[in-house]
Amino acid sequence: MRRPTRARPGVWSGDLQMAPLIDAVFLLLTYFLFTISLSTIEGLLPSRLALGDEFREEKLKMDDQQREIVIRIVRTGERVQYFVNDWPAFDFASVKSHLASLTANDIVVIDAGQTVAYEHVVRLYNHCLQIGIEQVVFPLAASTAAAPRL
Repeated sequence: MRRPTRARPGVWSGDLQMAPLIDAVFLLLTYFLFTISLSTIEGLLPSRLALGDEFREEKLKMDDQQREIVIRIVRTGERVQYFVNDWPAFDFASVKSHLASLTANDIVVIDAGQTVAYEHVVRLYNHCLQIGIEQVVFPLAASTAAAPRL
């Protein structure tokens, strides 16, 4: 005796009924279109660009408040020379007078040559901290093959 099977050949052809699926997608699409809130899209979007000239003036004021001064220390023979923004300074006292005009918001970049002794760099760094300049930056050296002399 043969057992009856539930599968019937030819009843299921493997085709999907696409019409009900497309109807459901269109119904969902119309639902979301009718329920979306367009009031925020139609209004002015909040942005800093809408301020125009006021924003530009504010940016200029911020740029004026913070200055950057570059102090290069170069060793020539047995002597050390200082350059403030690529202008030669006579000695450490003239460098101090340039630093006296700076505020705590200003940036001091100490660019020391590789042959400059650490004592000159540390003295300049300590003086910057003493007068209240908190942002002292040391640029990266191009090559660290030659170590500074003590």
